[in-house]
Amino acid sequence: MKIQTKIILTSTIWLFILLVLTNSSIYFIFKKTMTDNAIERLQMERSNITEGLKQANQASVNHVYLLRAYLPPNGMIRILPPKGKPLLVVIKDDSNQRNFPYFYRSDEQTIVKRMDHHLYAVAHTPIIWTNGNVVSLEVTEPLTDVERSLGILKVILIVASFVILIPMIIGGRVLSQIILRPIKTLIQTMEEIQESRKFKKIRRERSSKDELDQMAKTFNNMMDLLEENYKKQEQFVSDASHELKTPLTIVESYANMLRRWGMERPDILEEAIDAIHSESIRMKQLIEQMLLMAKGDTEWELKIEQIDVANVCRETAKYLQQAFQRSISIHVNTEYPLVMVDEKKLKQLLYILVDNAIKYSGKSIDITITRSKTSLFITITDYGIGIPKKDLANVYERFFRVDKARTRETGGSGLGLPIARKIVAAHKGEIHIDSEEGKGTTVTLKFPITFSNDS
Repeated sequence: MKIQTKIILTSTIWLFILLVLTNSSIYFIFKKTMTDNAIERLQMERSNITEGLKQANQASVNHVYLLRAYLPPNGMIRILPPKGKPLLVVIKDDSNQRNFPYFYRSDEQTIVKRMDHHLYAVAHTPIIWTNGNVVSLEVTEPLTDVERSLGILKVILIVASFVILIPMIIGGRVLSQIILRPIKTLIQTMEEIQESRKFKKIRRERSSKDELDQMAKTFNNMMDLLEENYKKQEQFVSDASHELKTPLTIVESYANMLRRWGMERPDILEEAIDAIHSESIRMKQLIEQMLLMAKGDTEWELKIEQIDVANVCRETAKYLQQAFQRSISIHVNTEYPLVMVDEKKLKQLLYILVDNAIKYSGKSIDITITRSKTSLFITITDYGIGIPKKDLANVYERFFRVDKARTRETGGSGLGLPIARKIVAAHKGEIHIDSEEGKGTTVTLKFPITFSNDS
């Protein structure tokens, strides 16, 4: 069942139930008011008849004539003994009330009941008859006016219900169309996206600031995010294929050289083996970096423990100094260089940042460790070529290289800083880069003193 049909059906059913309850209440309240008035009027007539019978007994007046004078229009008066048939019945000759059932009542009572498919008000009161016995005076009056009024009211309520229901159904249909218009637009837009394989947004002519407008806004924001991620994915695949294409071409080229002359010329054999080995290592590192970047933060397995950062920095600096024959100075400006981190990931982070500093600077490298009440800071400073201000915002993008000097010749893949940022983020820390072109670059790492991998 369509939502539009559900809205119309639900609203109509609820309105119908409400109208039935309301109309029933009006009908029964009106009926009770009318019958109460009829009962009150009949009680007054009964009192008048009782008083007239008392005077008739004293003046020896014919009771039949007296009761005819008090006979209600189209009504009936009966004198009922405790047992046996009525002592006296006063009624019009053409009335069918003569055959109504009768019951002796020893007390006063006035009721409304349905007899012969019509409403009648019946009043009983005990009186002393001419023979000295206690009998029951019964006065019956048809409630013709009440029935006629109730019939008119019933017709009015039914007509009024239809008058209300029909516009309500039409209004419900119009309202459902207004409500479902953004949803239909959303469905249409999604179908167009499926057919065209292109990202599209919902047209928002004006902002109504309701839930449906919010839905359209959220959908458009989602489309922007998906489009952005899709473009990044395309760029990532393109860059990755470009990065892998060069080493694969080199490997293929040297493999062909080996096939042609490698067995005859030892110099070509050695050159080819070295080149293939070097490019294989480059591809392996690049693939490992790409796989690391592809992992979400929740997939990282961190072994968090208390680490002496100063010792890790000294160990890292020692290996890199031996490998690159460069001076790396460690400055520990705190008595407690301890922090909760994954030691292997910290080493990987330092290798990335110090390796970058070595590549783009010919001078010494400074590593400074400081501490505040809540955080520990590691600062890596080089005094090399620096990074232009226009490129600082892009250095965390995958495969991004600063045009000046930061090219394949330096050995970089453009994945170092993005990986470094992910490592710091996995430790709930922060990374900040300050650089001035021609003067150097400072990378500051900030780690919280207390860190829980489950937090």
